[in-house]
Amino acid sequence: MGAKIRVLLADDHPLLRQGLSKVLSLEGDIEIVAEAEDGEEAIRLVETLLPDVVLMDINMPRVNGIEATRRIKQRFSDVQVLVLTFHDEEEYVLALMRAGAKGYILKDADPSVVAKAIRQVYEGECYFPSNLINQVMEKVSQSEKEGRQYDDGVLTRREQEILEEIVQGKSNKEIAETLFISEKTVKNHVSNILRKLEVTDRTQAAVLALRSGIVPMNELSG
Repeated sequence: MGAKIRVLLADDHPLLRQGLSKVLSLEGDIEIVAEAEDGEEAIRLVETLLPDVVLMDINMPRVNGIEATRRIKQRFSDVQVLVLTFHDEEEYVLALMRAGAKGYILKDADPSVVAKAIRQVYEGECYFPSNLINQVMEKVSQSEKEGRQYDDGVLTRREQEILEEIVQGKSNKEIAETLFISEKTVKNHVSNILRKLEVTDRTQAAVLALRSGIVPMNELSG
């Protein structure tokens, strides 16, 4: 047998982590190298241990799973992220795909399915349950039609660039650094974006961008 797949578990529920660790450790080709209770700790442990796969929850304190996934993939492209969550809404799937997750699996899945998904993403393949993919593809196929009401110059080129960064979970400071503009300028653009899209916060803007196709998936960096 070759080298084992080194897995980092990131979830804020100790019992779930312990149970999953015990079950997965029974697999001959999987090794749990560490556990993290929040996204910030997960990022730090990836830095130190460079696991093959991170099994990542979404809703965690300090740094959520979407942002943690984005930061990990930016710095450690060879580390694969498999999301394990209770959420099956297409918004989460789309956001995590944009952040760089290779797979998405629900917490009620059989442990053998979780092990299979780990092996699949380790090999560089994607793992998404067919029902979730169908939901996502339906949204993507509708995106051009739904996005037309926003396409005719509603957002300026700069606002479009900033919206793409918002979708990827970046803060105003990070956007400013990426686009070489001041943080104050970013704030002004964000205010304009929210007003033009008729939403009240950044999260709503990001969800609308993904669901409607305002920000096409193929125009975002992976």
